[in-house]
Amino acid sequence: MLPAVWSTRQLDSPVASIGVAGGAGSTFAVAYDDGSVQIFDFDGERITETTGEGTRALAEGRYAMLAGTPVTIFPGIDAEGSLKVWIYGGGVAAPIQYDLQGDQTGPAAGLCAAPPADDADSIHRIAYWTETEPATLYNGAVREAGGELVFEVEDEQSADGPITACIISGDAATAFTDPVDAAASLRRLGRETLILSEGNGRLKLAVGESEPASFDIREGITVEVPSMFTSLAATGDARGGGYPGGVIIVGGTVSGDDHRVVMIDPSRITMSPIEVPTATE
Repeated sequence: MLPAVWSTRQLDSPVASIGVAGGAGSTFAVAYDDGSVQIFDFDGERITETTGEGTRALAEGRYAMLAGTPVTIFPGIDAEGSLKVWIYGGGVAAPIQYDLQGDQTGPAAGLCAAPPADDADSIHRIAYWTETEPATLYNGAVREAGGELVFEVEDEQSADGPITACIISGDAATAFTDPVDAAASLRRLGRETLILSEGNGRLKLAVGESEPASFDIREGITVEVPSMFTSLAATGDARGGGYPGGVIIVGGTVSGDDHRVVMIDPSRITMSPIEVPTATE
């Protein structure tokens, strides 16, 4: 069991996608079914108004310095399938959609993102697959050049079938296919925990090279958990408000038109002692 410890209040629309900011960016972004985006803190409170742009999906974000200004960036896909970045900071009322320069092989169908292995090399990493080539994953880096954000594909890989989710670890991307419908990663103190959703309201977690094990989500006294998840995100960074071992975030419908984002505590996994092999003589 993993405990659900907090949730947002009832949201105005179904949740289509979530992007959580790693590092110092203690926020997460929600893309609604109507294409709008809103930023929340880890108390589950809205801290911005909603945008008006059409948004299809969001991915893991991060706190960064752009043109000398501290902001939080969330990569995503707009309604036309173009890769974009949503930027929050500087007291803006709502996140701002920003174009990514660079070549894109076709309309993106899905994406994942993560900080780079080397911060000096790039700002962020993105991997995506397209509507026309759903079995090919394109992995690359976002860099700042000439006052613009530029995305450059650095490698591509083929999957066994249409890609449904991906994660980035270091500079390498991994693709997943059916039955996996969402994937995320908890990176904490050198340990990486893979999280998979297969559309059954349960999560599978795997530490390192171990096989994924299924976990049920235990509801809190006042926290209800959706029976099916429409979105999944995670960060292994310690957060204030009761998330010392990071947090898993899922979106879905609790009942009727009661749409929520729920925070789950993964500490029993991320803060358990690391097993060290016994020395043999």
